Amino acid sequence: MTRAFVAVRPPGRVLDAVAAWFDAPDLPGARFTTRDQWHVTLQFLGNRADVEAVAAALAPLAVEAGPVRLGGAGAFPTERRARVLWLGVAQGAERFARLAEAVGALLAPLGHEPEARPYHPHLTLARLRPPADVRPVLARLRAGPVGDAWTVREVVVYESHLRRTGARYEARARIPLPGRPPG
Repeated sequence: MTRAFVAVRPPGRVLDAVAAWFDAPDLPGARFTTRDQWHVTLQFLGNRADVEAVAAALAPLAVEAGPVRLGGAGAFPTERRARVLWLGVAQGAERFARLAEAVGALLAPLGHEPEARPYHPHLTLARLRPPADVRPVLARLRAGPVGDAWTVREVVVYESHLRRTGARYEARARIPLPGRPPG
C-alpha cells in the first residue's frame, strides 16, 4: 500500500514550453513545483493504494486517445486567497473530464471514489501557505495556449514519495488509450 495518483504527463517538448512560459514570481510562502512534478491529475488515490490492483482495474480504460493543449492560468480556491497556482487546459478539457470520469468509475470498486467537487484539469505550478492574492501574477501570465497540442495516448499510475525537499513521483504503471496510432 502506497500514496498514489493517476495522471497524464505532457511530453517533454510541452514541459519545455511550460518552463519557458512560467517565470516563478515572488510569492512569500510559495512552494513551486518542478518540471519532474508537472502532470494533470485524473484521480488522487490517497495513502493506501494497491498500485498493482489499480493498474489492473484500469486495463479496460476505453477513452480514445486524442489532442489536448495547455493554456490559461488560475488559482484555487480563489485568486484573492489562492492556495494553488495552476496552468489550465486550453484545448481538450472535455477529454480530460471523460478520462477522469472513466478512471473514477473503474476505481470506485476498489474504494477509490472520485472527489465530489467538479473536476478541473490543471497542472499545478505552486502551492501557497498562507493563501495569497495572486491576481497581479495572473495578470502577467499570458492567457493563450502554452506549448504545442499533443495527443494523450496513456494514463500513468504514479507512486508519490514525500520528502522535505518536495515530492518525487515514480511511474509504476502505464495504461495505453485505444484509438489513433502513434505519430
